[in-house]
Amino acid sequence: MATISLLVLLLVSSSVFSSVQAGQDSWQLLIKNAGVSAMHMALFHTNKVVMFDRTDVGPSAIKLPNGVCRHDPKDFTLKVDCWAHSIELDLATTTIRPLEILTDSWCSSGALQADGSLLQTGGFNDGAFAVRHLGPLGTDNWQETEFGLSAPRWYASDQLLPDGTTIVVGGRAEFNYEFLPNSHGVTNLPFLQQTDDRCCENNLYPFTHLAADGNLFIFANQDSILLDWKSGKVIRNYPTLPGGPRNYPSSGSSVMLPIQAATGFTVSEVVICGGAPAGSSTKAGAAGIYLPALQTCGRMEITAVAPAWQIFNMPFGRVLGDMLILPTGEILIINGAQAGTAGWGNARDPAFSPVLYRPNTNTFATLSPTTIPRLYHSSANVLPSGKILVAGSNPNEGYAFTGVLYPTELRIEEYSPYYLNAAYNPQRPTITLIDNLAPGYDVPFTVTFVLDSAPVGVVFQLYAPPFTTHTFSQNQRLLILAAGPIVPGVGHFTSTITSPPSAVLAPAGYFLFNVVNAGIPSPAVWIHIG
Repeated sequence: MATISLLVLLLVSSSVFSSVQAGQDSWQLLIKNAGVSAMHMALFHTNKVVMFDRTDVGPSAIKLPNGVCRHDPKDFTLKVDCWAHSIELDLATTTIRPLEILTDSWCSSGALQADGSLLQTGGFNDGAFAVRHLGPLGTDNWQETEFGLSAPRWYASDQLLPDGTTIVVGGRAEFNYEFLPNSHGVTNLPFLQQTDDRCCENNLYPFTHLAADGNLFIFANQDSILLDWKSGKVIRNYPTLPGGPRNYPSSGSSVMLPIQAATGFTVSEVVICGGAPAGSSTKAGAAGIYLPALQTCGRMEITAVAPAWQIFNMPFGRVLGDMLILPTGEILIINGAQAGTAGWGNARDPAFSPVLYRPNTNTFATLSPTTIPRLYHSSANVLPSGKILVAGSNPNEGYAFTGVLYPTELRIEEYSPYYLNAAYNPQRPTITLIDNLAPGYDVPFTVTFVLDSAPVGVVFQLYAPPFTTHTFSQNQRLLILAAGPIVPGVGHFTSTITSPPSAVLAPAGYFLFNVVNAGIPSPAVWIHIG
């Protein structure tokens, strides 16, 4: 039944895609002044979003509450800092609450945990060895351990693992990894040194994806490996992705496509798009020459017997863009620039228009543009509504609002993809009941939903919300679940769904659960797996 449903969905989706017209998507200004530029972003299961910046940037545009000030003799800008560098956005009320972050979180990394909290690691200066925790928002503030890491982690990537630990990979001049919550030292990873360009690195914020076989895919610069993180052995080397560097500061982006019950949860495919030609960072920073961004994408089944990159083009080149998995299973590429690279003032020609990548047909569509440049240090997240929260952009060393080409950006937008257009309301399901909101692994549970039309190609899926920074949404993944027949009732439909078989496919945590009918997703409901 799951296989039939998936095939029907692919056929229906193709017809839906072909009928999408320009203007069915839209942009809305949500917050005029968030006070803090969103270098980092994460969505919590409390429907609140944390956004934060570095702490040594000087004054932000929002103060800490109740006269609180941060006393940090190591801070380069303000030894006594009464300004917030982290905020909580309540999606229900669109209100902002300032949070106090103590150590410098500049270019740090993170992963949401099984209990719904955020584990956040590294940074710069007094934050390089720091481990931070932020629980479900609304009741707490940042908790920090200044020396929780065994190595300084600046521009590293975090991946939640099946056993509940988090692996922290790389960082500037750190060719190794370690595990949290309790670090017991580092394990060398020569691959990271081998992919380090002498001129400009291009292997920072490595793209990490937990494959369906439980091993860790790691991509840096133009190369990639499969790591057995339990033994520390590299068990596979993949072909080089041609075209140019893809990681920071060349700053392309990457996603793993949905893992499907229809293929026995055994197939993992990775897509990497954009980046900058070799030498872009040096030419932009030293000579003011901004090379056109890479237009190519690479797609590879990393679990295949003989993996190979399939190369294809986006509608235009993009650097500093974010790739997000939409509840339709399509990929949104948003934010960024068409020339230059990461770094202070190193990008030109903002990419105002997002593009939509359709994995089923390997095609793209160019979407409605924003009017706000979203360059270096911008971010985006998928919301339970299906909208996209877009914030940040600070290509300046400090907060600069005048006298610069691209001012620091404090506005927050919501982007509504085509599937939220009212024209699709007859096909849009609404979940009315889930009989088990914490089903564990390989457990059946019943979903009830309402629909104004006959169900067509219905699928049920889980989305793991990521920690997003520097063009890479760490720990993002989507699973299409096994499901029984759609049973009509009085004014509703029901189906019995089976949760993922193991933590290898879905490390324990909170997920957004959607029903997708005729290619149109329902608003999501939070459930806990594991």
